[in-house]
Amino acid sequence: MNEIDIECLKREERAALKLKDLYRRYGYDEYKLSGFEDYSLYADNKSFLDGKGVLSFSVGGKMLALRPDVTLSVIKNVNTAAISDPVKLFYDEHVYRKTSGGGDFAELRQIGVEVIGRVDTVTETEVCGLVLKTLLSVTDGRYVIDVSHAGIIEKALNKLGDNGRPVRKKAAEYLMSKNAHDFLRFAAANGINKIYADAFCALITIPCERESAVNSLAPFSEILDIGNELDELNDVLSAVGEHACVNFSIGGDADYYNGVVFKGYVEGVPYAVLSGGRYDKLLGRFGKSAEAIGFALYLGEICNYYNDEPLKPDAVVVYNDRSAKNASIQAERLRDKGMRVRVVGNADGYDCKIFCAEDDI
Repeated sequence: MNEIDIECLKREERAALKLKDLYRRYGYDEYKLSGFEDYSLYADNKSFLDGKGVLSFSVGGKMLALRPDVTLSVIKNVNTAAISDPVKLFYDEHVYRKTSGGGDFAELRQIGVEVIGRVDTVTETEVCGLVLKTLLSVTDGRYVIDVSHAGIIEKALNKLGDNGRPVRKKAAEYLMSKNAHDFLRFAAANGINKIYADAFCALITIPCERESAVNSLAPFSEILDIGNELDELNDVLSAVGEHACVNFSIGGDADYYNGVVFKGYVEGVPYAVLSGGRYDKLLGRFGKSAEAIGFALYLGEICNYYNDEPLKPDAVVVYNDRSAKNASIQAERLRDKGMRVRVVGNADGYDCKIFCAEDDI
């Protein structure tokens, strides 16, 4: 029996097969989910969905939703009380949400990895390695990974004073927009201690390159009490290597993320195609005590930008009315050799003629 030629598959299918094989080789088990969830799961975690939107419907008086994201469903269904060793999962699911580009709802393929349990430096490094290999599998190496740390941002925000959530929210907006000038004016107008304002401004203006970024935050390490977080960020940046770009504007919702946060971008696609990070806080919102890290690749959106070229046959068998039977026999003979063969009828044409790039047929 001939092996399946995966090059015959569309780009999305080829990428999915390669990724699933990659994750299995790292010891991850595939996790399958049902198609629907209770609408309340997404209504209670709207900010985690980051504007993806939810398609909901009613069945027997109960509100259900088509899944816009997979991580929430995994967290909801994994029994953390029974975990001794970390649970390492991957999934290949279809989600229904607004596309990042056009804003319309669409059915898209999402592939991702989740580690739930104890997450140490080795695990974080492994996940970062999988992020790199995942993006490499869908590109030719032209990609970049923005890296941030939610714990550093949280501690910097906490130092801005006791003016309440409005100040924190406004400061976070300046960070997301990388607007250092207006933040410093805002800080002065609200009586924020200049030492802490300068520390927060360092996050806004942080250099992209790893060594420069770490050095720029080092003077504020003791002031913000971010020594451990800075070491963790440095380890992750080292694992990501040359494709890393430090960018605290990607933040990560402080209600969900507590550590490293990353987003992946590939050339030719005008928005992030991969996102993830350390999300212990998300488990806590479900009353579960465990650590977690993971990422999701929006494979369906990537492939929308990479149109598959039509797969040309290796041979074309042209026949007329007199040679139809012989044409079928010749076509099967070629297919048995592993070739892609198209049969084309032409009543006034050739008497079973084979056109092929191979000279020995």
